[in-house]
Amino acid sequence: MNRFRFIMMLCLLFGVVSSVSADTKYMQLISDADKAVSKGEYAKAIGLLGEALHTEPDNSGNVMLMSNIGMLHYYTNNDSMAIAFLSMAHDMAPESITILSNRAKVYSDAGYLGNALDDWQSVAELDSTLYRPHLSKGVIYLQLGDTLNARVSLERMSQLTDSEKSVECTAALAWLAALTNDNKEGVKQYTILINDEPTADLYAARAMCYVELEEYTLASEDIADGLKLNPDCADLYMARSLLNKRTYRSDDAMNDAQRAIELGADKQRVRKIVTEL
Repeated sequence: MNRFRFIMMLCLLFGVVSSVSADTKYMQLISDADKAVSKGEYAKAIGLLGEALHTEPDNSGNVMLMSNIGMLHYYTNNDSMAIAFLSMAHDMAPESITILSNRAKVYSDAGYLGNALDDWQSVAELDSTLYRPHLSKGVIYLQLGDTLNARVSLERMSQLTDSEKSVECTAALAWLAALTNDNKEGVKQYTILINDEPTADLYAARAMCYVELEEYTLASEDIADGLKLNPDCADLYMARSLLNKRTYRSDDAMNDAQRAIELGADKQRVRKIVTEL
């Protein structure tokens, strides 16, 4: 939430409150809201910023206040109010990338994926050098199962940034590889993620890729490394069940499949590995 501690700085930076002095009621309310945010008192901060809007309804700095009120509503799980305030802010500053990006995030998290795509596309058109709108569009397309448009967006993302240096970018590329059954690409992306911060789930995902590539020794090593991190990871038992099935150890495959289900694995996913439970 530290971003809200820069409300005054942002306003002054863009020259939107140049007509007021620091000791006016307007600025005092903004300062008090800033303090409330720092204490986690978001409802109070919303009230103070709303009072500032009514104190000087014609102040050009109100666009920033509207945007921040919108994001505070978002962080208090009131998506409808967040969208309303961010939309009003967007109407006041239609070329603000920050406002559009914030609204796109709220739309996406609220499930309005089409609206989010529209906002991210507008951001991309406003600044063609930014990779994040293409990353965000790619993730939305992945959520929708649209791998064709996801690939287009993520390829554009990769042209604009070194995706290997971003966990978010790498994770999106790994997700695309999983949906398209591109196991070689999956190994590449999961390896980057594991080198950054190994987890049992990542080892399980890479192990599944190795099994499909018939790299059984590497798959076994990943499963063993993952179990050291989390012996109760359901995906690791699913991976080992598949490995056992492919290497003709049917009883072991059945046992691992049952253990995966006990640990919470989806039965339908497990049934794709073994046909009888």
